[in-house]
Amino acid sequence: MLTYTYEAHKPGIKEQITEMAFKGAGVRDTARTLKIGINTVIRTLKNARQSE
Repeated sequence: MLTYTYEAHKPGIKEQITEMAFKGAGVRDTARTLKIGINTVIRTLKNARQSE
């Protein structure tokens, strides 16, 4: 089993970030819930938007 140093590297985190954003959760709330950085949430949402 892999142990991840950073929570954001775990499988499925990016999908959870976008799902929480669509459900109306704020950036700070998402970061706190998933135990990741605010900048990671913002970067993931920006990259998801650009890849559309």
